[in-house]
Amino acid sequence: MLKIGLTGGIGSGKTTIAKAFCDLGYPVYIADTEASRLMKRSPEIRNGLIALFGVNIYRPDHSLDKQQLASLIFNDSTLLKEVNRIVHPAVMQDFSDWCSQQQAPFVFFESAILFEAGLGSYFDSVICVTADLSTRIERVMKRDQVSAEKVNERIRNQAEDDEKSKQADFIIDTTDGKGWRNQITTFIDSLICK
Repeated sequence: MLKIGLTGGIGSGKTTIAKAFCDLGYPVYIADTEASRLMKRSPEIRNGLIALFGVNIYRPDHSLDKQQLASLIFNDSTLLKEVNRIVHPAVMQDFSDWCSQQQAPFVFFESAILFEAGLGSYFDSVICVTADLSTRIERVMKRDQVSAEKVNERIRNQAEDDEKSKQADFIIDTTDGKGWRNQITTFIDSLICK
């Protein structure tokens, strides 16, 4: 089984690409969704986050207070690294367990911060989904009902698409909203030929 990383910046279209792979019958592990589940259910993560931030980082219903966490780590790279040190190993173990239950010849791991988290080496191949900046800003403004300034702030807190693209093995550009389907076919054909 080949493990394929799928990454891209906010508004790049990586969720659309992940869904397209899923629609084609390929299993896709959505790291952000699974990390949220693990942050609620994993005793190791829970204990680590409480040790780092105190018991109030979790609400009375045991769900993580994501807004509080985001505000604490947003401009503090040291705290962000500590959170990643707690969460990422559990996510990768969960991904490994998930892979063992799949029957497909290849599976996908979707994460916006795949390279930032130092996870590139876990995968046989990595796809970077890109789009031009104006397209990304427009998409996120429409999706999240936020200003261009807010979108630009989020983009500045992620690695540049150029940096991600340099580290990736394959690029899918979604700027025009159409050509990516052919790019997916090309990528799948390249995997089948391996």
